[in-house]
Amino acid sequence: MVEIIVNGEKKSLQKDSNVKEMIDALGYENSSFAVAINGTFVSIKEYEKRYIKAGDTIDILAPMVGG
Repeated sequence: MVEIIVNGEKKSLQKDSNVKEMIDALGYENSSFAVAINGTFVSIKEYEKRYIKAGDTIDILAPMVGG
């Protein structure tokens, strides 16, 4: 088990996962959003290369509409 914090809530992943696998496991696969790990933005091109580590803090941010 890999324990992480996602949007301020403790979550567990079944195995070491890259960002794409984490997004799929958390049910975000069809949404528009940005991902930051430990305060650093992760580009979509890096989702399959960047692996989640135990203790990482992940922010999944949806775009805001309006002004």
